[in-house]
Amino acid sequence: MARGVRFSNGPFLDVHQAPEEGRALLGLAGKIGDAEALAGRQGWRARAEYPPEKPDASPWSLLSFRRDQGILSVMFVIDYATEPQAWASPIFNGGLYDRPAGQGAALRRVWLTAADPDEAGKALQALGFVRGGEALSPVAPHAGWIYRGEAADIVVASGEDAVVRFDVEGDGPPQAIRLGAQLTAVVGRERPESLEG
Repeated sequence: MARGVRFSNGPFLDVHQAPEEGRALLGLAGKIGDAEALAGRQGWRARAEYPPEKPDASPWSLLSFRRDQGILSVMFVIDYATEPQAWASPIFNGGLYDRPAGQGAALRRVWLTAADPDEAGKALQALGFVRGGEALSPVAPHAGWIYRGEAADIVVASGEDAVVRFDVEGDGPPQAIRLGAQLTAVVGRERPESLEG
């Protein structure tokens, strides 16, 4: 059983039953065929998973990146089914998984740490993100490079390959909320002079 929160600009946080020390993964919406082709061109090791032909099958396909590929190893590509019948099973909540953007708080940034930030940046650019300027923050990690995306931006900082933080727009000064051993949510608004973009 999963539960989660849908942000107003489309992305969502999906919480599965997992140990508190478990790592977070970053899923990117995209077409699995395109993702497979890109992985082949880039020399990335990846595995595609398609839903089985059964009534309660998940209404999406996944492309997972194999281990030991830097920041790619904490990311995956998810391709949602578009046919209404794929969402007919009561097991899957289409409201969480495939709802259009609406009102409420927006996810502004996802922070990743990477053992090799330059290679992580190249991978993100191959995935369609556009490099921006430097982000500075009073909350750890304190600095990184911005990669602009359609729904939200990614900031890459130095460290162990991991998803470590996400920033949610809100009123007032930023407040850090610890979600696990490696993951923090920062809710609020940082001073304009401290955060580029």
